[in-house]
Amino acid sequence: MEFIYFVQNQLIPDKLLTSEQVSKILQVHPFTVLKYLKAGKLKGIKLGRVWRIRESNVERFLEERSMVSNESVQTFIEKEKPIMPDNQSDHYILE
Repeated sequence: MEFIYFVQNQLIPDKLLTSEQVSKILQVHPFTVLKYLKAGKLKGIKLGRVWRIRESNVERFLEERSMVSNESVQTFIEKEKPIMPDNQSDHYILE
């Protein structure tokens, strides 16, 4: 199924995916996709008893997750303290 929407007066096609298709893309269980949808972490459209998710929403979800992961890594790096005071060691202690 394809959904068309307007962006700056241009028609842009956007596929509607099932939760099963999204689970394969995200490599998670279909129930996890439903949990993301119900929590509002992933935007979707509920049609009766089934959910449909725009492909662009899946891409946005992945981008947001990527930014969170990068922030987590940065926080991890900032918390590292060198063992040796001269900062010439490649060994670190985590607090």
